[in-house]
Formats: sequence, C-alpha cells, structure tokens
Amino acid sequence: MIAPAKQINRIYGYVRVSTYEQVRSGCSPETQEKLISAFVKEKYNREVDHFFVDEGVSGTTPILERPASREMTDSMDEHDILVTTRLDRLSRSSSDLLHIIPVLEETGVTLYFCQQFGDVPIVYPKTKEDKGLRGKFDMNEMANRIMLMVLSAVSEIEHGNIMDRFDDGKMDWASKGYSIGGGAPFGYRKVPEKHGNKHRTKLVEIPEEQAVIKTIRACAKRGLGPRRIAKQVQSLHRDYPDFPYWKVRKILARKFQGLGTAASP
Repeated sequence: MIAPAKQINRIYGYVRVSTYEQVRSGCSPETQEKLISAFVKEKYNREVDHFFVDEGVSGTTPILERPASREMTDSMDEHDILVTTRLDRLSRSSSDLLHIIPVLEETGVTLYFCQQFGDVPIVYPKTKEDKGLRGKFDMNEMANRIMLMVLSAVSEIEHGNIMDRFDDGKMDWASKGYSIGGGAPFGYRKVPEKHGNKHRTKLVEIPEEQAVIKTIRACAKRGLGPRRIAKQVQSLHRDYPDFPYWKVRKILARKFQGLGTAASP
C-alpha cells in the first residue's frame, strides 16, 4: 500500500452531482458529504476542513471550468488531502483526469476515492527523488495511470448509455412540463395527474417564484455573476431576503426540467 505524506495541512472534500443524477438514490450531495466525512474521521480522526460542491454540473465539464472545482484547485497547496467518493464524481473524462493528476502530484496533494478505493491513495505527492530519473520508472504511478484510464473510459461509456436511456423517456416528459423525479424545482409545485394506468406529476408554476427566476435570468443576460444576482434578488423581492448564490447557480444550470415560461426571452 502506498503511504501518504505524514504531514497534513488541510483536508478537502469534493462533491458533484448533475441535474439528472439528483433524481437517483445514493448520489445526493448530502450522501457524498457523509461518506467523505466518515472516511476522514476514521482515517485521520479529524473533520473535513471544507467541502467544494458542484451541483447541477455534468462530469463531462472540465474540472477547471466548474465553479467549485476551479475554486478547489486554486485553493489546494502542499500537504493537502483531497477526498471524493468515486472517480466519476471528479470527472467522466479520461483526458481531463490525466491532465489534472500531474498538477495534483506536483502540488503535493494526496487524492482518495473513498467509496471506490478505500484508503489507498490514487494520487500522492512526488518526492524530490521521484522527480529525477527514478521517477520515470515509478511502477506505482504507472499502474495508477493505467487504472484511471481504463476506469474513466468505462465511466464515459456507461454515462453515455444511461443518458441514451434517459433521453428516450424522461426527457420527453420533462419537455412537457412534468417532473422527472426529486423535489420540485424552485418556481414550481407538484400536482399529481393520471395518464391511463400511470401516474405522472405535473410541475405547476408558482407566480412569486417565477418572478424571481425572471430576475435571475435577466441579470445573467447582463453578465452578472451568481453572488451579484443573489443580491439583486434580495433587493427586488422582499419575500426572499436571504436568497443564496448557490441557488442562483442551480437555476441557471437547469437543462431538463423547471425551465418554463421564465426561460423565455
């Protein structure tokens, strides 16, 4: 087993869930945070210093182009620990993984996929001697790279198959204004309907919340970022004095359902 660096600075957790995956059990941000926290507590007997969470973001989006993961890579330093649950939480792209891994190694970061590989680090800091001739023959590193390439390629194929099946049915219902699972998106309430022998859930607009969504989209068109948009919502809509910026991100990231009339230009 590879021994991680003895000196530890900060411990970070990374969580990602896409719009589609929010309707799947066992993949919620809360579940991922619990798994990461339990792993860190058992292995290091301490708490996670900070969680970086990308909600409503596809795993095919490059790591450096997501809000939370970009902030994470900007924050990480030597002797930091990064923990995520599974390979596909960090990325579904082989090329993206193979790009970021050397960056983490050179920075001095140790990376764990706690649900997939337990306490075996997949990325570990390079020592000074690793950076010389000896580093070119590091079999542990080579094995890790090969394993990551194979697993991430399988993940890409699996994700494509899942989305194909998803597109065949649920996307059609979503386009008609029906729920595809999970809670009602902001701006809507759920109303059960019967279609033959099947029950469906219609998303019915809530006027007050739709007004907020229109403000958010109008501000986004003007080029404002999520934090500034959240302040605009708090200023213009008195019923939402504590509207969080992360909810703005979720609304702007909608792709499958909950678009409605507020999405119209």
